[in-house]
Parts: sequence; C-alpha cells; structure tokens
Amino acid sequence: MKLSGILLSAAFLFCAFLCAGEEREIGFGAEWPLKGTLTVPDGGNGPFPLVVLVHGSGPQDRDETLGPNRPFRDIARDLERAGVATLRYDKRTRAHGARVAKLNDYSLDEEVIDDAVLAVEFAAKQERIDPGRIFVLGHSLGGMLLPRIAAATAIPAGYIFMAAPSRPMKTVLEEQFRYLIGLRGTPAADFEIAAGLGEMKRSVPAGYWREFSEYVPLDDAKLVGRPMLFLQGGRDYQVTEEDFSGWKQALGGSPSASFRFYGNLNHLMQRGIGKAKPQEYFVPAPVDSRVTGDIALFVSAAAARRERAEP
Repeated sequence: MKLSGILLSAAFLFCAFLCAGEEREIGFGAEWPLKGTLTVPDGGNGPFPLVVLVHGSGPQDRDETLGPNRPFRDIARDLERAGVATLRYDKRTRAHGARVAKLNDYSLDEEVIDDAVLAVEFAAKQERIDPGRIFVLGHSLGGMLLPRIAAATAIPAGYIFMAAPSRPMKTVLEEQFRYLIGLRGTPAADFEIAAGLGEMKRSVPAGYWREFSEYVPLDDAKLVGRPMLFLQGGRDYQVTEEDFSGWKQALGGSPSASFRFYGNLNHLMQRGIGKAKPQEYFVPAPVDSRVTGDIALFVSAAAARRERAEP
C-alpha cells in the first residue's frame, strides 16, 4: 500500500526528531575508482529515498570542504535526520589529480558527468535504498550540468539545482572577477578581468576550456522531464540572481520546476549580512536549515507524485 504525499511528509517530520543515521565508506568505478560516504537513516529498514551530491568546479572532496566548512556533510546529516539517505564522493580531479594533470585533454563528461552517473547507478543497487526515489543535487558547476546528467541516465526521480549557473561560465566568471576586484573600492578595469580569465584558460586544456566556458544549460533543462528544484542565495556573488532569473524565465511555466530564493545566503548556502566577501567562507557556518528542509520536502513531494503516476 502506497503512502500518500501527506503521510510521506509526516513520516519525514517524525524521522527528523527520532532517526539516528549511519555513515559508511563506499567505493565505485573501475577505470577511475572513487571513494565516498553513504549516509542512511536508522529509522526502520527503509527503503529510503536518496540524494546523490555532485560538486562544483575544482578538485573537491566528498564534503566540498572549504576552510572549516563542509557543506555537503551538513546537507547529508540534515537530510538523514529527515529520513533521506545521501551519497557523496571525492571528485575525480581530487582522487586522481596527478593522473588527470597528465591528460592532454578532457571534457566535462570526464570531470563531472560520468562519475555522477556511476554514483547514481551505485546508489540504486544499495540495500535499504529505493531505486525509484534517487535524486541528484548539483552545486554550482554540478548544478549547471544536471541536464546533461539527466540525459545520461533515466534512474533519477528529480534534480536539485543549488546555486547553479544558467549562463555561460565565461560570463559568470567575468562577473566574479569584476565583483572581487571591485571589493578594493574602485571598479575593475577590463584588462584586469581579461587577465584573470586568461590565467584560468591557460591552466586547463583548450578543448576543456571551450566546453566549460561556452556551455548554456537552458535548452537541455527543458528536456529533463523530471521534477526540478532551484535554490539560490541572494548574497551569492559567484552565481547570482541573474542566473536564477534565467532558470525561471526558461522553466517558470513548467509544473515540474519549483524555485526557492534565500535573500541572506551566500554561495555555500550560509547565512550572512551585508556585502558578501570570500573571507566568510573561512568562518565556520552550517548550511542553512531552510535549504535542507526545502530539499527534504521536495524529495517527499516528488516521490509521492511518482508513486501516484505508477500503474
């Protein structure tokens, strides 16, 4: 007998108070083996819904550690208390950095998408996990690439775009440089922005830079065909409200897309006041509970809709 959406939501709230989860080390992948953490609630035998966490750019570890902050660990532990399992893993460029550096070229498939799909497939085979209720959360670059992940696997029941660019990364990075240089009190000059982009371009293979800097995800997002949740912080200078507006303009008329905006949160979904600065990433602060609460409710509602749609 299937639970209704109301009963599912009640079960999530009940588990938020009573469940104590377990974390265990996992591994997947053959050619590029990766290690990670599977977090599963202890409130019964399941099967539980699960969210795979996909990182932003750079050689990220499974927790997306930045200074004292570990946003993916925060999300995993909050969701576990809400009755939702998670799988987070060390990124290929972190686990195999020296090997990746020797490649003459590589793509976003090799950096992000292929491993995210393997993580989804691995999660769907685990005990106490419901393979029909697998979701994928992508942060920053990981969120931008969710439409391409969706094109590569039919398993996920929904997608969560957290601080995800909707514009080409070249445009996003130009704005980041302009903002950061402007923090000194005087506007950034065009040559300063060009110098910053040039340094980034020289640090990666040419083919990768073209794909990374030019990809626009909006048309692909229209083809996802699954529930989508978009989360954006109003103090985020890395991925801004303009990106959030881009998603809304492209998908706002779709009943499968929902949007949450948090005026006082930054790129890591941490609370703050005033003009955001890079230094705040190195002050301990958890992912805001409104964010993880909205993720849990989205998972519950999307899973309930999928169950009602099944014959």
